Parts: sequence; C-alpha cells; structure tokens
Amino acid sequence: MPDLLTARDIESKYFPRAMRGYAISEVDEFLDRVAEDIQEYSLRCAELERRIDRLEEQIREYENLKETLQGTLLMAQKSAEAKEEAASRQAETLLNEARLKAEQIVLEASAAKDRERRDLQRLRQMKQEFKAEFRALLSRFASLSDGEDESLAEEEESAR
Repeated sequence: MPDLLTARDIESKYFPRAMRGYAISEVDEFLDRVAEDIQEYSLRCAELERRIDRLEEQIREYENLKETLQGTLLMAQKSAEAKEEAASRQAETLLNEARLKAEQIVLEASAAKDRERRDLQRLRQMKQEFKAEFRALLSRFASLSDGEDESLAEEEESAR
C-alpha cells in the first residue's frame, strides 16, 4: 500500500505551467484548503486512534475483570455446593447417630422393663412363698397351742 499523502506533500506539490492551464491562484488556494483539511483529518485520525487504543485497553481490562468475576463466581458456586454437600453429609450422619441412639435407648428401656417384670414376678413369688410359710408357721403355732391347751387341760384334770 503506497504511503498516504500528507498536508506537507500537498502544500509542496508544484505543477508546471502550461498553456491553457488552470488558474494558478485557484489551484494554490484549493491545494491549501485540501492540505488544511488533510491536516485536520490527520489530527482527528490520530485522536481517534488514541481513543481506540484507550477503549481497547478498557475492553481488555473489562474482559480480565469479567474472567476474574466468572472465576470468582465459579469458585463461590463450587464452595457453596461443597458446603451444601458437607452439611448434607453431616445432617445424614447426625440423623444416623440419632437413630442408633434412639434404637439403643429403646433396647435399654425394653431390657429394663423386662428386668423389672422379672423382679416383680420374683417378688410376687417370694410373697406367695412367704405367705405359705407364714400360714404354715401359724398353723404349727395353732396346733402347738391347741396341743398345749389339751396338755394343760389334761394336766389340770390329772391334778384334780
């Protein structure tokens, strides 16, 4: 691509005189105006290029920020998922422990109930045995007492 014309190129351009040529003052005036416009366009173009560079830099910064935010969001999501999973595992563990403890308490209560029933049954049996022995003892005392009463009566009769 050939080099672009500059305002200086236009200003320094010389056209040889020829017969029946253009009016030199008008051509010079037009060339001066074209040179000024090209100079203005060059300045605007340079300013626009600087602005483009700044905007491209901002875009790169925004893209970096976007990537950083996406990475941060992804890490936050993974962290939240990991915490949720850990909480679920912990809750499941606590529930299992509570179930086991409840089952153990029920088993212990059932065993205690069975022991109490056996003890109560044993105490009832002992009461029955005690009553029977006590009745037998009372019966023996009664028969001894009756026997003594008879012996006393016989002794009294024989003593008379």
